[in-house]
Amino acid sequence: MAALLNLLGDQHQSQGRYAEAAAAYQRSLAIFQNTMGARHPNVASVSMNLASVDQARNLHASAVPHYERALAIFEQTLSPEHPYVTAIVDNLAMIYRAQGRNADLERLYRRALAVSESALGADHPRVTALLNQLGGLYQTQGRFAFAEPLVKRILASVEKAMGPRHSNTAVALSNLAGVYQAQARYADAEPLYRRSIAILEKELSPDHPVLGTVLNALVALYETQGRYAEAEPLLDRLLGIRNRGVRRLGHGPVVLEQRRR
Repeated sequence: MAALLNLLGDQHQSQGRYAEAAAAYQRSLAIFQNTMGARHPNVASVSMNLASVDQARNLHASAVPHYERALAIFEQTLSPEHPYVTAIVDNLAMIYRAQGRNADLERLYRRALAVSESALGADHPRVTALLNQLGGLYQTQGRFAFAEPLVKRILASVEKAMGPRHSNTAVALSNLAGVYQAQARYADAEPLYRRSIAILEKELSPDHPVLGTVLNALVALYETQGRYAEAEPLLDRLLGIRNRGVRRLGHGPVVLEQRRR
């Protein structure tokens, strides 16, 4: 009966009938809890479904405890890279971010990072992804000293997995340079930007937006120091990239492509 109610909830949810889906999931959850116990994986699955319905209705206060219960169970029964686990972490992060709950968001990422690193190893792509998310959070908060060791770990992991001349290594170099630049450590940032550009010039097309973004960051570095003569030829290159179709360039963190094993 509980399984059928869960399937009924899935059907209602797929049709956008969220109130009916929630009612079916709640009945299913109650039965599973009574018959299988509060820590059973089926309880986690239905809790996750119920949370997703609440999230779809913007009932975030109701969704959070369901997601948290499901995550606590799945962390004991599934791999940290299982789609259920990653989806819950991502959805909780979305809610915490929307609610401005930065302390909870940091705890979520730290907990997921600790579990993933213990189970998967320090160089696993899931660990790298979580380091990137936590480091990004610190950077948006201006906590660059906290972000720095995480970004360094990402660089070491990516370089080990893909080699020193891969475009993802170049992206990681640029991101570390950005952390240095934000701390006014210009002498540390510049050689990383230059190394990143040298790699990207060999690995990507001359008009690639990632190359343009790193060039733009180096221009900003030079302009901050009043080194306008060195910035000028880079600005000419950026103008050429824009004229050939790249509309907008920023100088914030660049996103790593997903690595697979």
